[in-house]
Amino acid sequence: MKICYVTTSSLNGVWHERLAEVSGHDLIVFGFNGLGLVSYKKELDGETEYFQDVAKLSKQLNCTIICGCDTDTYGLFRHSSVIADRGKILGVTDMAHAIDDSEFVAGGTFRVYDTSAGKIGIIVAEDLYFPESARVLALCDADIIISVFKKIDGNMPIVMLRAGAFCNGVAMGLCAKSYCAVADIRGNVTKASSSDIVSTEIKIEKDYHLISSRRRGLYRDFNAGY
Repeated sequence: MKICYVTTSSLNGVWHERLAEVSGHDLIVFGFNGLGLVSYKKELDGETEYFQDVAKLSKQLNCTIICGCDTDTYGLFRHSSVIADRGKILGVTDMAHAIDDSEFVAGGTFRVYDTSAGKIGIIVAEDLYFPESARVLALCDADIIISVFKKIDGNMPIVMLRAGAFCNGVAMGLCAKSYCAVADIRGNVTKASSSDIVSTEIKIEKDYHLISSRRRGLYRDFNAGY
């Protein structure tokens, strides 16, 4: 799977000025710089066409596009990510966890999208910090998991990216402001860059580590909670 990460430029900026640099990929991932703030009211009223722009670009490039954004649902703000495949909007994934005091509230559940590039699971922002996020998407048979993050501050995002890929046997990619990274199923970082547009190729491979542990007393299967 050929993937292009856009870490700084907006979707329209790339569309009108740097189209040749992102062409020829199966999947293009924009961080939250891609769309900025999207108002559902304005989208429904026809005042803006942000989501349509994502769909149109995916059709023109004949690929799948994931684009981070903040959404305003009549005063409720969420961190979100929209995904389009070859001209069709497949859905919008919201961050499922709200952390501490924030104007951004928790949104919908996790989802794996069946696209022309493969089965893609999406993790939005700080959902990456919760191990069950990658676990649920891996159990739903994701070929790859993409984390759309705001801004890297410290080592935690990369640690969780590597741990999620290793523990669940699914490659994971991260796109944030001025940074992107890829972790393989062995937990190794195979690509990391601070460039604006980064091209990489990921071999889809899945591995399920056989783990045994000593059980004593009352035991509940780990997967029973999902």
